[in-house]
Amino acid sequence: MKDDSRFIFIFLDGVGLNDGVETNPFAAAACRYLPFHMPEPLLPDGTPVTPLDARLGVEGIPQSASGQGTLYTGINIPARWGHRGSYPGLALRKLLYRDNLIKNLMDMGLTAGFLNAYPHYAPVFQPPHLELMPDGTFRFSSDFPRRFQRRLSTTTCMMLSSGLKPRDERDIVRGDALYQDFSNESLIRLGLDVPEFTPEQAAGIIADTALSHDFLLYEFFQTDLYAHRRKFHECVELAARLDRLVGLLIERMDPARDTLVITSDHGNMEDCSSSSHTLNPVPLVAWGRLGPELRTRIHSLADVTPTLLSILKPSCGRGTMDSPSQRL
Repeated sequence: MKDDSRFIFIFLDGVGLNDGVETNPFAAAACRYLPFHMPEPLLPDGTPVTPLDARLGVEGIPQSASGQGTLYTGINIPARWGHRGSYPGLALRKLLYRDNLIKNLMDMGLTAGFLNAYPHYAPVFQPPHLELMPDGTFRFSSDFPRRFQRRLSTTTCMMLSSGLKPRDERDIVRGDALYQDFSNESLIRLGLDVPEFTPEQAAGIIADTALSHDFLLYEFFQTDLYAHRRKFHECVELAARLDRLVGLLIERMDPARDTLVITSDHGNMEDCSSSSHTLNPVPLVAWGRLGPELRTRIHSLADVTPTLLSILKPSCGRGTMDSPSQRL
């Protein structure tokens, strides 16, 4: 890739495709950049949204750990262990330790960044307080909060195995990171001294940070939480804010140079007729320079990581590691 190009990967937890408009917040919000309610969804510039198979040939309802594990390793996790819960178990953690998208990109000499901040808890989400061992077990210090010990996500495992240092609230204040709730409203309610970000500000942080990385990942899981816990009108408001963020981000990017990828692990918020996950396919938004090739080669969650590694491998990276403050 060119030194000034961007490759941005946004993960939206719990979002599928559903052309039934009555229960779909993306339809009620008239989303243009996340048109997950159209029979043949297109972005305003005509970029098609590709449906991806999240069921992976396995009976049952897709779940977060197995879906994300498949997404970030390229291995069909449900075919091995079934559709599995919210957080990766021992066997999946062992796999993530040695094989995941972020680790593989960094091993190829590319600068891969994880934009998410861990406000207040960043000091303990790294060694020596938290370590992912080769056998998939966690090693905790006495200072690591017990309430988090069974709630460690797939992306946290990737961060640990790749040696990335978690960003914190100071990075949020500097505009170098985003919380998984990009607005910071939930942090402010908890009393943290952080600014409230508009979609415009969040889009700017993503776009600007991506300039110093070959690959930048941002994870947003409020979509899944809202679908499980919130009322329909709140889901509509969230869809509208997300749609605005993505539209503003695309305005900051050059389709001849940059690439934006958006996908999910399973359906949920696209159908608010229930609070459960759905059997719907998940969207692949692949916009920009590499979009056509990505859309041609990716058909299921298991295709995402192998395709990205194949496409990015010949690229000339900016260095062998992230910035010194972000790599352990």
